[in-house]
Amino acid sequence: MANRLPEGRFETGKDGAGILVVGYDGTEPSRNALAYAVGLARRDRAGLLVAFVECLNSASFWFFAGSPIIPDPAEDLADDLREEMRHHGVPWRFVSVRGDAARELESLAAAHMADAIVVGRSRSPWHASVARALVRRARRTVLVVP
Repeated sequence: MANRLPEGRFETGKDGAGILVVGYDGTEPSRNALAYAVGLARRDRAGLLVAFVECLNSASFWFFAGSPIIPDPAEDLADDLREEMRHHGVPWRFVSVRGDAARELESLAAAHMADAIVVGRSRSPWHASVARALVRRARRTVLVVP
């Protein structure tokens, strides 16, 4: 695909945003964050690193008849993204990691020298949000999209 970012470190060598890391899990807030990041990337001629972080405390393993069935939500998201991103003309790459979402997004941003991290607002006011943790922890701009 012509608009895919190459593997490895991204090099842009220009003013403005070069790389934006986008937290994406398929929910409406993450879709809003992706849409915002696509527009920003298009205006700045930047690339997107779209990241799905599977939390280790989620129900990752389901058991059926004594055999573990390990769902792969990242592969489903990657398929959806390939279709959606085809029409935007923005270079992008999808990665899937496991761990604490805020920590992993910041690690990816640091590893790829990203200019900003874009995430959607929390879906629930009852738990600690990834956006809040990133705002406290991140060493770069964090954009929280409603």
